[in-house]
Amino acid sequence: MTKIEWTDKVWNPTSGCDRISPGCDNCYALTMAKRLKSMGQAKYQNDGDPRTSGPGFGLTTHPDALTEPLRWRKPRRVFVNSMSDLFHARVPREFLARVFAVMAATPQHTYQILTKRPDRAARILTDLCSCGRGHPHGEHFRSEMEWAATSHSPTYVPGLEHGIYHRTSWPLPNVWIGTSVENQKYADLRIPALAATPAAVRFLSCEPLLGPVDLTQWMPPISPVPAAQAPRTWAEWTWPDWVPTKVREHVEDFWGAAQGRSPRDWIRDMHEQGAPPFGATLRMDDGFGHNPPHVTGRYVHCWNNIGRLVLDDDPDREFAYTSFGSRDRARARSIDWVIAGGESGHRARPMAPQWATSLRDRCAAADVPFFFKQWGEYAPTGYLVIGGTSKGTLLAGDPVDDLGHRVELARVGRQRAGRELDGRTHDEFPKAVTR
Repeated sequence: MTKIEWTDKVWNPTSGCDRISPGCDNCYALTMAKRLKSMGQAKYQNDGDPRTSGPGFGLTTHPDALTEPLRWRKPRRVFVNSMSDLFHARVPREFLARVFAVMAATPQHTYQILTKRPDRAARILTDLCSCGRGHPHGEHFRSEMEWAATSHSPTYVPGLEHGIYHRTSWPLPNVWIGTSVENQKYADLRIPALAATPAAVRFLSCEPLLGPVDLTQWMPPISPVPAAQAPRTWAEWTWPDWVPTKVREHVEDFWGAAQGRSPRDWIRDMHEQGAPPFGATLRMDDGFGHNPPHVTGRYVHCWNNIGRLVLDDDPDREFAYTSFGSRDRARARSIDWVIAGGESGHRARPMAPQWATSLRDRCAAADVPFFFKQWGEYAPTGYLVIGGTSKGTLLAGDPVDDLGHRVELARVGRQRAGRELDGRTHDEFPKAVTR
């Protein structure tokens, strides 16, 4: 078992890694690998680059570990590679295929893969070739998985049954893929690659959170405002400039006072129907009404599963009629789950409370599950500071009010700091949505 709050068990078919960004500076796995090497653990006898890795932390594959999940009968959430990065450049593609073949053969488990290299994940899982063309169904990689389940193959994983390719959908419905985001720079670098990666669930680990992160562009809100904040009449409503007059009229006629409805009813209907996010750019392919088979535009909900696309590829037509299904909503959003937390360890850096609360609030507005893992070594004292700080404390983050008061943090240790954010824990998990 494991002490990691958002998973049940860890599985390490590879070990070792290299530090590539500030979030890696105080890597717990690097420190642990050095200790495990000194204890004689077989997995940690290879040394890595002393500048980016260290004793016992050289990238190593462990074929003997591949069969471990085949022996786990009870369903569980499995963190893949807590001591490595599965998509590290030195993990051979054929070994990745073997790992995925095992995950395909054990659908009772949910696998959580966290990488700082989502660009490689996207290339491999979409079969991006030298011609620049991707294969969204992953046919080539799935064929390699099938080969790993074939008994006469040199990459065969003992215990796997032939026929994985034909038995499983793609992406694998029990595999979640996430990327680490410690600040805005790495959000901007990594999230677009994650969004291009086929996965049943895409998630972020904002831990250690070293700065503010704005996820707005990857998590558009499901509605313009929360239903409780919507006015009771359309006379009080303000439409964005990009919504054409005729689309406004369609919505207001159906949800107007003459029908006994209101803007609040319209927004509630968005949620009840699981509509794509308001304003999200979508490519619809249903050919609804007089539309061509494929149209792209910004989505405006109308009623039930019907909407309008404000076109961005046809300046001569203001909008197109469209309908949607659950898969369309899934395509419209890039992130399905966000984990956030501070840093622990003797070199831990503090996390400003507003960095975590802004992520929480952004997730709530976008209907995305949020998991707050820990404060880390530092916790807020509950004081706003005007001048200096007392001994053993420090200031965190940007000013929190017009007077320039800042939050005071104290180093109290991981256990005392706890997991509560504004007086409560946040332990939300996503529901798997296969794209």
